[in-house]
Amino acid sequence: MSTPLTFKELQEGAKFICFPIDGDDSGHGGYRQGSYLFTKLKLYKGDKVGEVNAMRNDTGVLLSFYPDEQVILVL
Repeated sequence: MSTPLTFKELQEGAKFICFPIDGDDSGHGGYRQGSYLFTKLKLYKGDKVGEVNAMRNDTGVLLSFYPDEQVILVL
């Protein structure tokens, strides 16, 4: 079983899924639906909230994760 990490603990290029949140089963993963796979990207302007810092692997969509958001590393 994997232990959740925070997003800021991941290395650049690491693949991860978001840690499910209780009660979040209506379109955002939760425990009943599959999870999206993401890759952490290199930060060019620092580690600030709102900056693009990850990519969803199946669509290539760029997005931002909070540094303290819980994630699970995928090996």
